[in-house]
Amino acid sequence: MPSTFSLIISTLLPLSTTAHFVLNWPPSRGFEDSSATNFPCGGFDSVKPPRTEWPIKGGPVQLRMHHPQTRVKVFMALGDDPGTSFNVVLREQFAQEGLGNFCVGGLSVPEGVNVSDGMSATIQVVTNGDPEGGLYQTTQCADVKLVNTVSEDLAQHCNNGTIKITEENIKGNPNETSSSEPAPSGSSPSEGAPAATTSAPAPGMAAQHLTAVSWLLGVVGVVGFAML
Repeated sequence: MPSTFSLIISTLLPLSTTAHFVLNWPPSRGFEDSSATNFPCGGFDSVKPPRTEWPIKGGPVQLRMHHPQTRVKVFMALGDDPGTSFNVVLREQFAQEGLGNFCVGGLSVPEGVNVSDGMSATIQVVTNGDPEGGLYQTTQCADVKLVNTVSEDLAQHCNNGTIKITEENIKGNPNETSSSEPAPSGSSPSEGAPAATTSAPAPGMAAQHLTAVSWLLGVVGVVGFAML
């Protein structure tokens, strides 16, 4: 007969593997449910060529949402192989509701960040499908080449379903619980998608991402201990 503790684990762990999103453009390094919570890129931590051209002064990130409520934040790391150095914020954390296609538009490299035409970079999207924060977060990454001019029509990579943004500029990261000034109810992604923040990169941002897995293990441990 299964123990109480094993039943608790089997109940909680699916939360971290079934609620996720897909990064469709720029093409992601890859996605796997079983490793989606692994920092920094959901288990796909090596650069995947070829790099996709992405405009320095404004481009979209196309997602497909698989959870009815999600918090999202978009980072960038600079260099050929940046490792875990995702310390440039392209879009502050926001909350959205709805399933299906979702375009995070109006993203650009913040002023003051030293980039040039042809530079290598990696975009990281971090989400949390738990509306209360904590427990888990999922990450996916896409390797890009920053350019002044893109040779293709970016409109084809910016499609939206029945999704609305419910909060903007939420403090912290998607694995945390925090507050913000809510956006007008019913705003659409295109109406509620301002340009990226121009604030300086926050030090230690990468380290903060790592708290997601510890949250999950902490919850399992506490509940299991209480049931003994």
